[in-house]
Amino acid sequence: MAINVRFDWPGCGNAMFVGHSGTVLFKFASSFISSLYFFLYIVYLLVTMKLNLIVLVAALVGSTFAKPNTQAVKQTPLGVPYQGDAIQINKKVLSTKKIPFQSHPAGNASWLGMNFDFQYVKPVFDILNSTQVPLLNRGESHITVISPPEFGVLAAAGITIDQVNQIALKEKIQSSKVKIVCLGKEDVSGKIVYQLVVSAPNLVNIREKVFQLFAKQGGNTALFDPSAFWPHITVGFTSGDLFIQDGVYKGANVCYRPISLKSKVK
Repeated sequence: MAINVRFDWPGCGNAMFVGHSGTVLFKFASSFISSLYFFLYIVYLLVTMKLNLIVLVAALVGSTFAKPNTQAVKQTPLGVPYQGDAIQINKKVLSTKKIPFQSHPAGNASWLGMNFDFQYVKPVFDILNSTQVPLLNRGESHITVISPPEFGVLAAAGITIDQVNQIALKEKIQSSKVKIVCLGKEDVSGKIVYQLVVSAPNLVNIREKVFQLFAKQGGNTALFDPSAFWPHITVGFTSGDLFIQDGVYKGANVCYRPISLKSKVK
């Protein structure tokens, strides 16, 4: 039995096929298989694209929650790269409330200080003292709040060290909040000095109270600036300390290595 079948092929116009029924069925079967193959191929592409999308999303999520790159160069508060890794220090070093206040009378060379427990500063000294250049320390730790040269200016206006101490005690100097900024280092005129550079707003407040007394007693305010203050805790030095009189500023400008506060130091 002959069957006439017309096919419309894209781009080829109309074509007439004439043949037996078996031949026609074979042709249709071949066309069906080709269509099925094409359909399965499309499904394969879609599944592959979906898997690739899942992998991409997973990668993006992973990168978002990944740990930060610890190899990044850390910088000082002034944007200069540190010159070494962080040094650990016991956070108890900042617990000063129970440390007794000490007066430092010495005539016109008297000074005011906030005391710290040296046992928590010494491990930092020991780390730094392990280098080729041996260091010295004073065996105690403090922040100089009013230096001897500054007190000499105050004394010229009749201010006594007892008055300065009274202001410090009233403002609870030993309970002052202190934040360690970094480990500082100076290398000037053959002297190397290390210190913990700190931020201490209440100590600035105490200096301002002293300044107010200084002005009240007729002192020349051009000779004492309460904000000219770079609080620090000296850790060690090679042959002697360095001071503002030496042209040395001990602020964030001398940050050498970062400091990491720990409950327990290894």
